[in-house]
Amino acid sequence: MFEDPETARVLAISPHLNDAVLSVGAGLAQAALDGAKVIVHTVFAGSAPPPYSAAAERMHAVWGLSPHEDATLRRREEDIAALDHLGVTYRHGRFLDSIYRKRPDGQWLASPVAGGAKLAVQERSSDSDGELVAEIKEDLESVIEEFGPTLIVTCAAILDHPDNQVARDAALFAAHEKNIPTRLWEDLPYAVTRPGPVELPPGFHRGPAVFSPATDGTRTRKFQAVECYSSQLGMLNGRAKNMFERLTEHARNNSPDGGYGETTWPVVRDEVNS
Repeated sequence: MFEDPETARVLAISPHLNDAVLSVGAGLAQAALDGAKVIVHTVFAGSAPPPYSAAAERMHAVWGLSPHEDATLRRREEDIAALDHLGVTYRHGRFLDSIYRKRPDGQWLASPVAGGAKLAVQERSSDSDGELVAEIKEDLESVIEEFGPTLIVTCAAILDHPDNQVARDAALFAAHEKNIPTRLWEDLPYAVTRPGPVELPPGFHRGPAVFSPATDGTRTRKFQAVECYSSQLGMLNGRAKNMFERLTEHARNNSPDGGYGETTWPVVRDEVNS
């Protein structure tokens, strides 16, 4: 996935805690093993004080957390353990997950839907999301200035979720200003269970998909890292979902030789609009 790993400095910009590990954990682990410096910066990792939305209370219960437990702190601890297992460094951003945010009219952005862990999240609104993208971009510029990445990798936002979309857009804009090569990862497990179209900001396009094979060792390390997110496993892998089997089968379907691996796309910028 990454060229010249011994001199590479890879900045993975993850919308949520666990997104990067689920999607490109094997590639990040391999890059670190090959000598690259790797940081995973999670955008929506800020702690939200109560009162919580009904959606947040629903998710806390699904995650097996008590009403008084700091859910984000618990999840950050899981993330630190997962990334340490991959051999990469973490950064936790200040922005709140959509289940803790409100719309401009004061109503909660997310609301529960009958059945399990389903939520309804308001579609993107250009005014509020434009401001959020700008704020995230400013934070990412500070990380870029300090770390000096040679490659940025972030989500394609295959999952139609405002957090994924604004994090991706902010990453694209920040990377473009510094002329840093950028790749988009295939959002897993959502590309398997809830695939959707990818619409990048004007002037940005995905290049041809690249399937990067993983060794048995990095695949195992990735799956073990995913298991560090214990609060999320019931939702991701419970009720006979067989997430790891489905991820393996999905990879085999994309692999030229039937082995495990991960898919990314290079970001191409229109010269006319650059």
